[in-house]
Amino acid sequence: MSQIIDGILKDWGERIYNKPVSGQGPKRTVTRSRTARPAKPLLMAGSARVREKLILTTRKTPEVMVKISGGGKSIKQVKAHLDYISRNGLVELENEDGEIILGREAVDDVRDEWKSGQYGLPENGSCRETINIVLSMPPGTERRAVKDAIRAFAQAEFSDNHAYVFAIHDDEAHPHGHLCVKSLGFDGSRLNPRKADLQRWRERFAEALRERGVEANATPRRARADTRKVIKQATLHATKNGKSMKADAEQDRCHIGVSRAIKDSYGHIARALAKGNDMDKSLALAIVQFLDPSRATTPPIRVRLRSSIDATKEAQRRGSEDRSGKSDLDR
Repeated sequence: MSQIIDGILKDWGERIYNKPVSGQGPKRTVTRSRTARPAKPLLMAGSARVREKLILTTRKTPEVMVKISGGGKSIKQVKAHLDYISRNGLVELENEDGEIILGREAVDDVRDEWKSGQYGLPENGSCRETINIVLSMPPGTERRAVKDAIRAFAQAEFSDNHAYVFAIHDDEAHPHGHLCVKSLGFDGSRLNPRKADLQRWRERFAEALRERGVEANATPRRARADTRKVIKQATLHATKNGKSMKADAEQDRCHIGVSRAIKDSYGHIARALAKGNDMDKSLALAIVQFLDPSRATTPPIRVRLRSSIDATKEAQRRGSEDRSGKSDLDR
């Protein structure tokens, strides 16, 4: 039974947590050859990863935030960003070798090194020569753990092939860090992240935090039953002019369809877990309660799960009393 449950978890869990995306494929290098460095695997995979995500999601564990905030196309823009994240040399930077960079002259040295290295930065480029990444957690998260997690994340994702520096900012309520990665790698390939890469980055950062005792999750919005419709800026302006009634209706239909599809996937998983051991049944109950306790279709499932769990606990209690009674007679 456990193998069947694991198979269902893997199949339906991937529909919730892994939105299909097109592969990035090989990267063209400055030497015109093609190369594709495989990403380092995450700590957990398959059904074990889905179980962990289900537990974290139903507990409403805080979500990590990892986003690309921009990038520099010229050496001037790169220097401006380095000045910003280092607060003009007052906040220390740390590079891929673990070296600490502090002071305006040291920051200028990083700029000069990147400019005149094997694949230098142009005065005025046409594409992003650096990728700027922001990583943060909600207020109250232990700041030291966030810094250590950002260091571990950067080392795992970039240190093999890319130069980078990162800085931690403590002047806001939410602990966060800024990571500036040089796009051209040591092998000449260019960093060109896609949606799948960004989701992997979120999961890697969350893993690094959990390894340091911080509860953190990294799931897409649809997996958290957060199905609020995101309205594009263009649609918003068109609506004001009364020109987007058809587009809004189509957007609503897509919104409803995605929500139902995700809930159906959760339903398949909950029904499978309900046939498992006590821990599986408890997780199934948590999934049902997480989705929507007031839905007409959920109370029967919830009642059956609760009855099964209560019956198991009652049997364990009676067994304990029987053993206790026998020991009293023996005495």
